[in-house]
Amino acid sequence: MSDILDNYQTFLPPQLRSLNWRPHPLDGALLLFERDTGLNVKLEGEETTHLKRIAPRTLLIAVTNICNLQCHFCYRNLQSPSDWAYDSLLEFCQQASDWGVLEVAFGGGEPMLFPNWEQFIHKLYSTSQLAVNFTTNGMKLTPAFLHSIEGKYGNIRLSLYDTNHYEQTIELLVNHNARFGVNWLITPDELETIEAKFLRLFSLGVRDFLLLSYKGSDPTMHFQKQHYEAFSAFVQRMYDNLKGDVQIKLDVCWGDLLSDVPRLFETSDCSAGDGFLSITSDRHIKPCSFHHWTIPFETLTDVRQYWQSHRKNRQAAAIGGCARLPQRALNHTGRVNDEVIYLAGIQQQPQR
Repeated sequence: MSDILDNYQTFLPPQLRSLNWRPHPLDGALLLFERDTGLNVKLEGEETTHLKRIAPRTLLIAVTNICNLQCHFCYRNLQSPSDWAYDSLLEFCQQASDWGVLEVAFGGGEPMLFPNWEQFIHKLYSTSQLAVNFTTNGMKLTPAFLHSIEGKYGNIRLSLYDTNHYEQTIELLVNHNARFGVNWLITPDELETIEAKFLRLFSLGVRDFLLLSYKGSDPTMHFQKQHYEAFSAFVQRMYDNLKGDVQIKLDVCWGDLLSDVPRLFETSDCSAGDGFLSITSDRHIKPCSFHHWTIPFETLTDVRQYWQSHRKNRQAAAIGGCARLPQRALNHTGRVNDEVIYLAGIQQQPQR
């Protein structure tokens, strides 16, 4: 990888050449990533046409299936065991770093409940080149923990629920200059007060918003036509009013149904199974967290073989709201199209 970096570093502005870049070949392009700043640079031209991707950018890892909340819309399998131990997870992630993975994003369950989580973050940062990110409900965060991991992680994602006192957690994160953003599930019920809530969060110090779409079978949580229109108008309004002061991110599962919303990147696919893989708490591979395919594995070599063989499949998840399904497998009332889900579900699962 150092040879690749040497060949392309001269294309960077002089002031950026001294950063600790990790090169990540893509198909026909080169991504440079600096984990301590989160800076990304994509190089694409005649000089990169021969390059091929050798690893996913990110592994989404459920470190545990245990959680201290019980949200009715949670997608995880409540019966799944939690098979990761400190040493096995550390070794797996170190090997992923050697493979060429740039980032790990830990979820669950609640990562803060994983044994020796604070120590694990320190150890993984010091023994790998990975950027360490995790999603939390925030209930277990403390000033001492945030102080301890300062400079050792990429981003903390705080989920917003009615039951997790998120305003107090935001205050804690802001007071400790934490790098964080909020994950906000947007359903029809949210739309009536979405602008007031957004501006309230902004006033508390949130500058990074990830707006998530619902995936599942409950029609009351899916959008209808008028909801898409109202949501698109809201995002456009916040973008126009706040522009450089805030990052407004859209979950890839919205697909192309928010065509009026300006995008920084235009992509035709969500990249599940290629740009990222999901790793479950019971050691199975999934193209994404919501996918019905679950492929057991024992070692990172198994994961690499699966990725190399199936990264181009672009198989849709058999769930309402998947962007790879026609109209996200939803009709105009927000109900799931059972025929589309059935056809997606009978696609043969790859073997290990």
